[in-house]
Amino acid sequence: MSTSKPAPATGVILLMLAVLLAVGLNTFAGPCQPHGSETNACFWAYRSVLGMDAVLGVLSVVRVFELDEGERRGLSLAAALMGVLIAATPGLLIGLCAGTGMHCQEVMKPFCMAVGVAVALVGGIDLTRRLLALRK
Repeated sequence: MSTSKPAPATGVILLMLAVLLAVGLNTFAGPCQPHGSETNACFWAYRSVLGMDAVLGVLSVVRVFELDEGERRGLSLAAALMGVLIAATPGLLIGLCAGTGMHCQEVMKPFCMAVGVAVALVGGIDLTRRLLALRK
């Protein structure tokens, strides 16, 4: 088990992206409003992404303080995969409103995709960098 001083940059970036996602979904990039008393698919996509965002937040905080290099790699992999799930949830894994002009289609879906891709890139780049360092 190799330990070294904490390298919080990746964890801090991931945590900032998790906060951005939570704030965005609860302000300008939220789902469409339910029609009447029924909940729509946009609501469930929103709830799913918020759940994934909570997991990402925990991973990020742990990543900030983690000392073990192997666990850092594992946390970066988990973050990268979580980013892919966040990007894929609205529209692909959970359908959204059928109307192309709906708020969920025009704001929520692209916002989740952008933040999810950013999370996947941060986690993937950190993982790649750490795996390449093993080969040296």
